[in-house]
Amino acid sequence: MAQTHYRLLSNCTDAQLRKICELRKLPLPQHWDESPEGRVRLLKTMVFHLEDNKQLTNTLADLDGAHLKAIKRLAEDATQPEGAFVPLLSDLGLILPDTHQWGLAERVADALADFDDGALSFQAEPSVVLEECLPYGFALALTSVLLRCMGGIRVLKGGLPAKKELGQLLNRNALLKEERDATLTFALLHRLGFLWSREGRVDTLLAAVLAHPSRWVAERSFAKLLEDDLKLWNMPPAEDRAFLMRHLLERKGQSLAIHPFLAFLKTLHPLDEERTRDVFLPFLRRMGMVTMDAERNHLMLTPHGEALASEYLLRDHRGTEAHWAPFMVDQPLIIQPNLELLTPMGQNPHRLLQLAQLGEVESLDAMISLRVGHDTLIHALDTGLSIEEIRQHLSGGAINLPQTLTQLLDDLADRLGEVEVVQGVRLVKARTPHLAEELMVRTELAPLALTQISDTVLEVNGPANAFELLKQAGFLPKPGRYLPLSLDGDESLYLWALACLAFVNEKGMNHHLEPVRQMIQAALHRIQNEDPTLYSEVLRRVPMLNLGGGPQAQEETSRILEYGARYNLVAELTYMPLAAHRSQQRRVTPQAVEGEHLRAFCHLHQEEMTFRLSRIIGVRLLNEKGWTPGLHSQAG
Repeated sequence: MAQTHYRLLSNCTDAQLRKICELRKLPLPQHWDESPEGRVRLLKTMVFHLEDNKQLTNTLADLDGAHLKAIKRLAEDATQPEGAFVPLLSDLGLILPDTHQWGLAERVADALADFDDGALSFQAEPSVVLEECLPYGFALALTSVLLRCMGGIRVLKGGLPAKKELGQLLNRNALLKEERDATLTFALLHRLGFLWSREGRVDTLLAAVLAHPSRWVAERSFAKLLEDDLKLWNMPPAEDRAFLMRHLLERKGQSLAIHPFLAFLKTLHPLDEERTRDVFLPFLRRMGMVTMDAERNHLMLTPHGEALASEYLLRDHRGTEAHWAPFMVDQPLIIQPNLELLTPMGQNPHRLLQLAQLGEVESLDAMISLRVGHDTLIHALDTGLSIEEIRQHLSGGAINLPQTLTQLLDDLADRLGEVEVVQGVRLVKARTPHLAEELMVRTELAPLALTQISDTVLEVNGPANAFELLKQAGFLPKPGRYLPLSLDGDESLYLWALACLAFVNEKGMNHHLEPVRQMIQAALHRIQNEDPTLYSEVLRRVPMLNLGGGPQAQEETSRILEYGARYNLVAELTYMPLAAHRSQQRRVTPQAVEGEHLRAFCHLHQEEMTFRLSRIIGVRLLNEKGWTPGLHSQAG
């Protein structure tokens, strides 16, 4: 017969009480063991917390099926638990000593009654064989989309690839075989800002991808997978997805029977069982985050799924480093005489994306195949790579390049810069007088209406684009305005990428980034003077950009902080407290902008605080994930 918690706890020794408090994370009153009244206070405190419905339900939910059935039998027919089950159940305070046997508190018995009997047996039999799955499946699938989008694809007005364009994502891609998987991974990357949209076309924003560690793309995409509204893919609600992953993580290493396991979870949370079973779990299997048996009746969390869930749910970034180590290395590269590149897919995605700048991706499987040619290398030069950078990407500093590729690169090196277009004054400079004469007589260049003003300098009098016409005529002009870098010929896009780099602040990398930062600042100030409209466009597209040199407008500050709250990034505030005579630097994790105040977790005071926006002189986002414990807010 079930009894009260207080009576059963009274039968425990002090050591048993300490053990229960330790495992259940219960507070201990100070000096409770120094007097009989102290023990009474401890028992009352324990009863209060042990009977808390949420804590009790979560403790029961963490048990495996065998322990749950053992305690259920004790509640229903007073069958004493077997010896193997006693240590864990007693240490958790779920069973307590009662004269010469184990007893069950009334509150625990009531909580057990809420558990469906059919939901208690979800442990798979030892004979169940689970299929092997592709390591790093989710991360590799995301990388395959980034690689396919390097050349750009057409999208619908809704932002997803058009039907015909899906073939480009799926063509010879063993990592993505279904259209719904391709569109979902595409959407996750797009929402993170790694894919750039303009005029109905989307391509990979390489500067944004390379600004983060390799694992960051998969980890943030996984967070979007659990947080975002994915009704378009018939996914269960976000709270269902996060709830499922939390319980799979608690049972890592266990093979679970799907139907009873979902029935068990449904006793704890109003789970959409059908969509979870038919849509979400199959997607996790295809992405290598769970593995199943051939009949799709059992599943287990894979190391990849465990690492992603630990990072998202437990914020255990360091604990998962070992999992990502093989994913961060550069693998060997084979260059065939026919200029086909072969390298393993399972490696640092940054390296793969850099190779995709040089060649056209042909197939994605265990190996990635790329085709390099004159046209692809010209495109690489257009994106801002130098000949030496191309050689470095292809050789890795360790192997000799095939003679055919060496000759091609040498020829491009000789021809690059044979003509130079001087922007603003509309001049074309040729390397030699003979080449200048050739430019004057080429019919393809007639729209430029060239006139010769010296042996090697020509003036452009026509309205045509000199840079583009020279390229079409087979020349390789020296890259034009600002720097030898242009993402796609779209200057506003180029400046947007520069502005993105302006707030990159990787921990420990400041001294490496400072020269780049100074170069960017100079370019942006020059744009501000020469083209204020274009400069305004840069600020609009990158609201978190802070060039310094004066207080930020409150509207801009709000946009930056809202962005930080949305993507859970740490921000560095220059803040003027009410009673202070000079500003202070504060590192915070923004949570929400509420009217004229910012609610954020302050890393200095280790508590949630409220900051008045009018007292924030400047704000800068850092490339660090925020952290906020569940504390109450205080005024700052």
